[in-house]
Amino acid sequence: MFALKYEIYKMELKENYQLFLKKLNQLGINTTILDEKYGELLTNAPFSTNQDSGLAFQGALIYTLLYKLTPYAVKLNESFPSELRVDKATLVKVCLLHQIAKSVRLVPNDNEWEVNKRGMLYVYAKDNPSIRNGLHSLVIAQNCGITFTEEEAEAMTINDRDLSETQARFHASVLASIVRMANEMTYLEMINITKEKK
Repeated sequence: MFALKYEIYKMELKENYQLFLKKLNQLGINTTILDEKYGELLTNAPFSTNQDSGLAFQGALIYTLLYKLTPYAVKLNESFPSELRVDKATLVKVCLLHQIAKSVRLVPNDNEWEVNKRGMLYVYAKDNPSIRNGLHSLVIAQNCGITFTEEEAEAMTINDRDLSETQARFHASVLASIVRMANEMTYLEMINITKEKK
């Protein structure tokens, strides 16, 4: 029975990943190189390191980007006055790509004590460049032939910025602000769901 459930789960991971590629392709983005280089890693990547987040499981990255974060961003955008709304295609593009570096940055934690006592199911790989996740995601995407405008690059890296930084907090574009808010809403939702289950 467990083996069957695991096979169904693996099929869902693949289906989610194919939907991720399809949505990018619908935006006119060629995903051939991204798929060749990072397909398996993206399919299986977690979204977070800690069990308490509710997002530290195999396949959580793509699942969260597709079914949580991007829908939040789209709804936020639609709630704004029409003159402030950003292009939906641009918003979806950034939402789907701005966390992809987690596929290479997060690896299973082999420290049993941290896993069992602290719920740290994943850790950051030691061979990562000393840049933040958003910038790393931007570089990965660009190396796969995906281009970005300046505004898109700002939104891709907005989570790298400290909220105490005035420039990022009060002068970010609407696109970047929506992406940051969608991330916050996603984490809040999943943390609250996890607390309720305990």
